[in-house]
Amino acid sequence: MKTVVLFPTEAEAAPLRRRASELDIRICGVGQARAAAAAARIIAAERPDRVILAGIAGTYDSSVALGSVYAVELERDFGLPARFAAEFRAGFLPDGLPRAVSNTVQQTSADGRGALIENMEGAAVYAVCAAQGVACCGIRAVSNRTGEPFGTWDVAGATDNLAEILIRILKS
Repeated sequence: MKTVVLFPTEAEAAPLRRRASELDIRICGVGQARAAAAAARIIAAERPDRVILAGIAGTYDSSVALGSVYAVELERDFGLPARFAAEFRAGFLPDGLPRAVSNTVQQTSADGRGALIENMEGAAVYAVCAAQGVACCGIRAVSNRTGEPFGTWDVAGATDNLAEILIRILKS
C-alpha cells in the first residue's frame, strides 16, 4: 500500500525525515490553497492508496497537553457561512490514537464550536482526496493553545512526538 505523508512545512516534516528518510514525505504548503494544489498534483503524479496529512495544530481545550497527537476523524471547513461549510470524514483511522474533530481555519480562532483542534490545511486536503478517491487521514500534534503568540508554541516537542507516532503507524 503506497502512503504519502504530507506536511505543511519542512520544519514539521524534519523530525520524521531524520528518523525515516525512506518514507514518502512531501511538503504541501501552509493554507488551504497551497495544500489543495499540492495534494492534487501529488495524487495525480504518484497515485497513492492513501494520504496522511500530518503537522501541528492548536487546541481550544486548555486541559490538552502540548505534544498530544490525534487522528482527525472529522475535518470541518470552518468560518464559511453555514450553507457553504463542509465536513469531511477520515477515509481511515490508525489504531491506538485518540480521535479529534478539527476545524480548518484561515487564522487562529478562539471559537472551536465542538472541535478540539484547529489547523490551516485539513479540509482542503480531505476534499481533494475525496474527489480523487484516495483515503485520507489527518494526524496532528498539539503545539499550542489557540490564540497564543507563535513564540510560545512548542513546535519542536510536538513534531518530535508526531514523528514517533508516524513511524509506529507506518512501519507496523
